[in-house]
Amino acid sequence: MATLKEVLYALTRAEGINTAVLASRDGFVIEGMSNGGALDTDAVGAVISTGIGSSEVMGRELGVGGMNQSMIEYDRGIIMISFLGNEAILAVVADLNANLGGIRYQVKKYMPYIEQAL
Repeated sequence: MATLKEVLYALTRAEGINTAVLASRDGFVIEGMSNGGALDTDAVGAVISTGIGSSEVMGRELGVGGMNQSMIEYDRGIIMISFLGNEAILAVVADLNANLGGIRYQVKKYMPYIEQAL
């Protein structure tokens, strides 16, 4: 069985993905991997856990249920957030020109391996 570090390493080698961070719901980084980018994985974990609260409230208030996954495009990149049960969050940071479907595919592909490694 692959370690969590090995799985996140493989995920960050997918085209367009440069950082993958697995954090607890309260923002503590369980494991993080970057393929040379300047992002601090500890900072990613803290910011992501803070930012998801509004998205969860929006889903409840609009009657569409709980959040499973979110993808947000910014001026210089894409962030995809996925939940692993009630305890962990996977945040993937990708290049702005990355294929959105490709990012989503890679995250879904590696999610079972991440869950196993936990």
